[in-house]
Amino acid sequence: MSKLVLEFRVPAEYNKQTLTDIIRAICTQVNMLSEGSISARYQAQISVPAGSVAAQVGDIVWDSNTTVRGSVAPAVAASYVRLGWVCTVAGTPGTWQEIRVPNGS
Repeated sequence: MSKLVLEFRVPAEYNKQTLTDIIRAICTQVNMLSEGSISARYQAQISVPAGSVAAQVGDIVWDSNTTVRGSVAPAVAASYVRLGWVCTVAGTPGTWQEIRVPNGS
């Protein structure tokens, strides 16, 4: 699940507009998440996860550049859409497998 990030901090003294802006930012992100907007997710990228970020089995990173890809498997003509990657072995960066959905063509 994506995290809510609140860049604003409620100061010791605040005005109504500051509080309104904070609540609006939270509502906007929650609404975008509930509608499936990739821009509301912090775990979205264009390539398989790599680097020094620790991953646990079951972690999912969504593909922010989802397009129709080649064959589902060698010698199979059906194409697929890659939705992202799922971690199958914990580690840094872990072992990741594509989440694929055949598109029927």
